[in-house]
Amino acid sequence: MSLSAEEGKQYFYPNRWARIVLESAEEIIGDKGVAALLNLAGLPQYIGNYPPDNMKKEFSFEDMGKLQQAFWDMSGARGARVFATRAGEKSFNDGLKSFGSVAKAAQVAMKIGSLEKRMSVGLAFFARFFNTVSDQVVSVDENENEWHWNIERCPMCTGRKTDSPVCHLAVGVLQGAFTWGSDGQRFRMTPVKCQGMGDEVGVINIEKKPL
Repeated sequence: MSLSAEEGKQYFYPNRWARIVLESAEEIIGDKGVAALLNLAGLPQYIGNYPPDNMKKEFSFEDMGKLQQAFWDMSGARGARVFATRAGEKSFNDGLKSFGSVAKAAQVAMKIGSLEKRMSVGLAFFARFFNTVSDQVVSVDENENEWHWNIERCPMCTGRKTDSPVCHLAVGVLQGAFTWGSDGQRFRMTPVKCQGMGDEVGVINIEKKPL
């Protein structure tokens, strides 16, 4: 059984993370677009009333799953992938302003060694951060050519059944992190497994050689 499907348990994101996602979406599609998105998701209570700017774990994975599904319903699969990736990348960049001390700690951790070594250290650092401040559970492993970002408990897939990976918000966050950590370089990232498809663990492959 996947961690996201544990019987009778409810999991949460910090309010601030959900707020950043909605604010990022607003910059992309406007406040009326976000209102339409929230109505489509069955979450009208958040229209003009985003979650508070704090780190309390109160935004449920169920609501995040509904929000992500609304991206797909509103834009179609291809449009939703582009939109979710953009929103994720913007969420990371906006989040840097809220988590300045974390960013500084990450920069210290990533100072030494080759680009590949620095990115490996950074990925491990951010996995620990995700696991500490949210109920999302991620881990990292690697081989000679790729890192694997493993999503063991996934808010993006909660309550969803899909035919292809839908973790593109996470891809966007990782794109933002890698661009920031590598001084502007881009890396190819491919979701290959997804709990929404029935996989035990969601997996995003990240090629070690920059584009």
